[in-house]
Amino acid sequence: MTKELNRKDKKELYGRLSKYMEDVSKLVLAGVVIAAIMKQDINVWWLVGCGTSVALLTLYGAYKAYIISKQ
Repeated sequence: MTKELNRKDKKELYGRLSKYMEDVSKLVLAGVVIAAIMKQDINVWWLVGCGTSVALLTLYGAYKAYIISKQ
C-alpha cells in the first residue's frame, strides 16, 4: 500500500530535492577543480567540459525542483 502525498508534503519534498541537487552541483564543480589541480594524466579541457556540463544539468534540475516547490 502506498500513501499519496498531499500538496504540502510534495512542496516540502521538492524543496529539499532542490537543495540537495544544488549541493551536488557544487560538489561536482569542486571535484573538477581539485582534479585539475592534481595534474593527473587527464585531459583538462575534457574534464572541465564534462564536469561543467554535469554541474549545469544538475543545477537546472535543482532550479526546476525549486520552481515546482513554490507553485
